[in-house]
Amino acid sequence: MTNTLFFDIIDMVLRLFLVVLFIQISNLLRVMDADVIRSRLFVQFETIKRFFVLLTIGGILFLAVSLVNIAQTLDLVQVNLDMLETIFTTLFQVFTLLLIYCIYYALRSPKRGVL
Repeated sequence: MTNTLFFDIIDMVLRLFLVVLFIQISNLLRVMDADVIRSRLFVQFETIKRFFVLLTIGGILFLAVSLVNIAQTLDLVQVNLDMLETIFTTLFQVFTLLLIYCIYYALRSPKRGVL
């Protein structure tokens, strides 16, 4: 029971961080020029690419959660894999958060007051 509560709290915190980063990126995109956005993303392209590879691995784990759910629904698997599903989903959220933060970091101005 405590493991479930622990992962529920982690899930809520990760979702909160994702929403905050989405809002921050939306605000940056609203006030920045398209050329500035392109140049900042280009400078950080290699880093973004590495984090996107991590997100791809997380996507495979996210797909595995769905396949495990289907297998349990069809009674193909007799064991309880809830903890595995929770870990895979949490890893996917962490990898998504890392990619979104990397994009936010690339868009963020190096100096305060400068778009």
